[in-house]
Amino acid sequence: MRRTLTKKSHSWWWDSHISPKNSKWLADNLEEMDQSVKQMLKLIEDDGDSFAKKAEMYYQKRPELIAHVEELYRMYRSLAERYDHVTGELRKSMPSDLQMQGSGISDVGFEPPSTLSSTDQGLTRRKSGSRAAGFEYFLGTGGSSSDLCDKGEESSTLDSESESDNSSVNNYSGQSTNGDDQGLRKKVSELEAELRDLKQRLRVQQEEHVDGSFRVTKIGNSEGLFARLAGYEDELSAVNAKFQLANEEIARLRNLLTEPDGMQEGVEIKGAGTETEGTGGAESQLVRLEGDASDQEDKIRVLEKELIITREKVHDSEKELACLKHELETTTSLAQHLHDQLGSAKKDASMWKSKLDKEKRETSKLHDRIVRYKANLSERDQEIRALKETIYNANKSLSEENLHLQAQMTKLIKEHAYLEDNLKEWDLRCQSAEEELKRLKAGKAEMEVLFRAEVEQLKARISEREDCMEELNRSVEVLTLEYNKVMMEMAEGNVKISKLTADISSKDDQIEQMSKHLHELHIEHVELIAETERAHSGVTALKQELERKEVVIMQRAEEKREVIRQLCFSLEHYRNGYHQLRQAFVGQKRLPVIAS
Repeated sequence: MRRTLTKKSHSWWWDSHISPKNSKWLADNLEEMDQSVKQMLKLIEDDGDSFAKKAEMYYQKRPELIAHVEELYRMYRSLAERYDHVTGELRKSMPSDLQMQGSGISDVGFEPPSTLSSTDQGLTRRKSGSRAAGFEYFLGTGGSSSDLCDKGEESSTLDSESESDNSSVNNYSGQSTNGDDQGLRKKVSELEAELRDLKQRLRVQQEEHVDGSFRVTKIGNSEGLFARLAGYEDELSAVNAKFQLANEEIARLRNLLTEPDGMQEGVEIKGAGTETEGTGGAESQLVRLEGDASDQEDKIRVLEKELIITREKVHDSEKELACLKHELETTTSLAQHLHDQLGSAKKDASMWKSKLDKEKRETSKLHDRIVRYKANLSERDQEIRALKETIYNANKSLSEENLHLQAQMTKLIKEHAYLEDNLKEWDLRCQSAEEELKRLKAGKAEMEVLFRAEVEQLKARISEREDCMEELNRSVEVLTLEYNKVMMEMAEGNVKISKLTADISSKDDQIEQMSKHLHELHIEHVELIAETERAHSGVTALKQELERKEVVIMQRAEEKREVIRQLCFSLEHYRNGYHQLRQAFVGQKRLPVIAS
């Protein structure tokens, strides 16, 4: 009767702590976790068709997403801790007669699950040891402290187990000389204690498999990985801000470059008559600018190749992350299998009790069993040493991989800074070219005004000289006609003619000087037009450079989209882990029924 009441009270207590329908705290936590996951998915899948909208949404909702992730991780840890606490209390509150039922497990029925669990545990640890850095990203900031606590608990558990085993063996060796019934009872009780100890170790191993999502972080250097992930986020935000500034600067430069185009077209129309004379200098300048443009294109190709290599590395990391997820699912299935084995062992508890009575009568076989137990203990000690060596090698490989990744990060940061310096340098060159173009246009306008005034003056002077020449010619003709008539005044006429000839020669010299000056002014005008053409070709080259940089910026925008896509994958992983934990909680309420 007492046994039936104990089973009923135990089942009720288990259901009140495990079942979501009976435990208000568990139901509230599960409901909060559902709401948090839905809100996070709504924030991620909200409207953001264009890249600009998505970037703006990322900056606005990033703090809210971080808060939801932290809250989700807090509830996840709370549920796991509550699960550990409840299972521990359940083991402590189990009646002594149920413990006696499990104490009679024979070697044939009990040792294979232990061997299987230790083998599975070693396999799980070896798999977790080969995982790449960055898997702790899905476990939040509390992973490092929990790892230290778990390691301490594991070491203390192993020490206590070894001490209990040694004490049991020593007690048996000290009491083996007694041949009476009391000595046999003591031996049987010692063997029962050892069996209970082994059963407890099996439960600890099964709990480690169930909580594999938390114990995986034991072999990882979580603090360094979280710092590296925070560095990635900071770098991403800085790159986004720099991209936004670069887009604004490019838009401003486009506006500035479109304004001088109209003025340059007017200048080209005005100087259409003189372009043919400066084609030689313009072609040479064009060849030089084309060479500079080809050099810049080569640099851009090199940068594009480096960007492709970086993308391949990111793709490899994604593949590695998918492999790690598959390994985690395999570990979870193994833990479920171990739970099923534990349930079957509880079902066979009554059968083991009857076998315990038979084993009490078979006292002659106790010595052989103790020898086997010693052999098993030595084998397990060897397995523990092998597991410790595996964990040490895994930690060493992870530290080396972290150093390698940090070196790659520093290299990428240097390359990014170099690209930013080049972009700033080209911006300064564009500004200086625009200022030089404006100055040349202003000087050209002033020179054109001066040239026009001087040309008008020279034309007026030339017209005056031509009128004078016509008058002189008419006077010469009159004088030649009157030469025959005025023979008496020939001397005076000769003198006047000589004076007039001297005046004409002086006026011819002045006209020649003015024509030379006009030719010089024309040459200067042609040179100014050639300089204007060179400046225009430089502006065209700068436009092409800006277009190429826009292509690079678009590629970086694609990388940002990939980062947002990875964040969606991470949230999907959180949701899967939450559903698995919920199924584990709901599945635990069946265990008390099986035990009863």
